[in-house]
Amino acid sequence: MTEWKAERCASAPSPLQIIAPGLYMERKNIQAVQHEAEAGMPAYTDYSCECREITVSEYEMLQSITEIDNSKAIDDYTMQLIEQGVL
Repeated sequence: MTEWKAERCASAPSPLQIIAPGLYMERKNIQAVQHEAEAGMPAYTDYSCECREITVSEYEMLQSITEIDNSKAIDDYTMQLIEQGVL
């Protein structure tokens, strides 16, 4: 997995894109950037984001960790509601 770096794209990029066998380009914080017409150039929109290369196995590992964290948070919240008598 590489470090996050800035990227600019002419069209809306996909948050996750296969770029080679077993390798993804992962993107976050995708934002449209409007550019006004100036100096004879027409107005246009491009996109800025942060991206990194990540292997399929690294991506799957991060997804499983996120699922575990979410499950624990839900379990903790449910227990708190039970203790408060809401459930």
